Amino acid sequence: MSENEIFIGLATIIVFGVGAQWIGRRTGVPSLLILLPAGLLAGDVLGWVEPDKLFGDTLNPLVTLLVSLLLFQSGIQLRLADLPGEARSPVVRLVTIGLAITFAGASAAVAIALDVPTELAFMTGAIIVVSGPTVVGPLLNVVRPRDPTGAVLNWEGTILDPVGAILGVVVLNLVLASDRGGVHPALQMFARLGLGIAVGLVAAALLVFVMSKFLVTDDMEAAVALLFAAGAFAVADVVLSEAGLFATVTMGFVAANQRVVSTRRITGFGETLEVLIIGTLFILLGALVKIDDLVDYAGQIAVLVALLVLVVRPLTAAVSLAKTSLTGRDRALVAWMDPRGIVAAATATAFAATLSDAGYDTDYLLPVTFGVILGTGLIYGLTAKPVAGLLGVAQPPPQGIGLLGDDPWLLPFGRCLSEAGADVLLLTTEPVDLGDVSLGDATGTLAAASLREGIDDVGQAARDASLYQAIVSVDPDSALTLLESHLIEELGRRHVGRVPRALPAGVATASPLRRSAQALGGHVTRADLADAFDKGAAIQIVTRPLPPDSRLLASVSADGSVDLSEKRGTDDPNDALIALVPGTR
Repeated sequence: MSENEIFIGLATIIVFGVGAQWIGRRTGVPSLLILLPAGLLAGDVLGWVEPDKLFGDTLNPLVTLLVSLLLFQSGIQLRLADLPGEARSPVVRLVTIGLAITFAGASAAVAIALDVPTELAFMTGAIIVVSGPTVVGPLLNVVRPRDPTGAVLNWEGTILDPVGAILGVVVLNLVLASDRGGVHPALQMFARLGLGIAVGLVAAALLVFVMSKFLVTDDMEAAVALLFAAGAFAVADVVLSEAGLFATVTMGFVAANQRVVSTRRITGFGETLEVLIIGTLFILLGALVKIDDLVDYAGQIAVLVALLVLVVRPLTAAVSLAKTSLTGRDRALVAWMDPRGIVAAATATAFAATLSDAGYDTDYLLPVTFGVILGTGLIYGLTAKPVAGLLGVAQPPPQGIGLLGDDPWLLPFGRCLSEAGADVLLLTTEPVDLGDVSLGDATGTLAAASLREGIDDVGQAARDASLYQAIVSVDPDSALTLLESHLIEELGRRHVGRVPRALPAGVATASPLRRSAQALGGHVTRADLADAFDKGAAIQIVTRPLPPDSRLLASVSADGSVDLSEKRGTDDPNDALIALVPGTR
């Protein structure tokens, strides 16, 4: 390949991989449904990405390394303390009994749909058991199932990624046992498992040691974790192939559950690197698949997907969740949520090459695996939300409002919002006395969290509050700006409005801030509010027409949603209006 072709190929991987996820998050479409077609477009259609030529012999090692890093990410999210008590039994049963049923059922489905040897049917079945947080997470964000069903699905997907990959390695070892000498297949498998666990334990211990001794700065924690994960993979895999996956999973799980240091800063390596890895894998692996191969196997893929969706998953959910605390409706939703993700594609690519070297015909493996990923993604991506709605197990969309700051007007503003029916979370530096909030017939709530409780606990409170938008009224040097960054990351810049400190002379509306949007329409500043409060103004629920010289701050609809724009005469008659009324205290 020429230098220009290499540049085009590398740039296409990044642009298509990141761009597809950007479009997916912006539109609410599961990014999987965009990434796979983007990979086909980059490879078979445009010919800009030719993985075999671009990376040569390093392709499979690169894919395996990137998968191991994603498995480390999966492992480090498995904090046992975060798993709700009522979800533990369903999760354990799904990843044990359920995994066995899915493996057996998927293998049988492959044997029915495809004319392949028995050992390859089991190998393919092991590959397509994995689900994964990279596909389940976006679906859950759209569906919003009620607790504990959402936790059950999230944990099942997170655990099945590494466990499913481990199952694939075990089955691969059994299939290739005769090519690896006279050592019994079980001994080969346990050797890889034991080595991987040992290396992962050592890597986790070293990571915790350097963090506990403050040998790494906070801003380098994610990078150093990446260093140890890559090192653990390389050491284990060089000694015994496929042992590296065990090592990274073990390292992540142990690091997540130790109590010496906090690992929240390294979860997911940071959003940017996670997005880059997922995008790179999907575009690379998608570029390996030929559209003609997908067409040739279209009938078999359709049969296989139908068996997985209509037979295997419902059977798995029915048997695994029998006699658990989940209701019948919740079990039905679990039975309709089992998309396949990037680990299935990556293991199929890596194992296809290994099996091919051993003399097996694996031409079907990549197109069939990608067909299953695309097919299950389409079915669940397009139907999961309507199904959850029909079952009545979806939570309403988030409508809560966060108030961030220590300004004296925020507490009475929060009280009025809650009285009007909104759910409010007040985030402050010091604890505040909420007092008695008379809600009447309203369903609103008022809660508070302070930095005195610790940044992690406050961040968790914000995540648990089901916030849709937030108002920020803080000084630039306030410690609360840390929470502002958190709110922007969770809610998006469009939904986090900052109250400007003061407007320049002669300017009616402040110009948009670089980091966030304007709050309260940009017509009210912190200086205005402070001056009004000094002169005895109060924040009250009012009716039309507004009291003289008052400023409309918000309106709350009957369903509890809050509109913070400064509207004039466009409110629903049933809306509760909240205004700054001068001289009433």
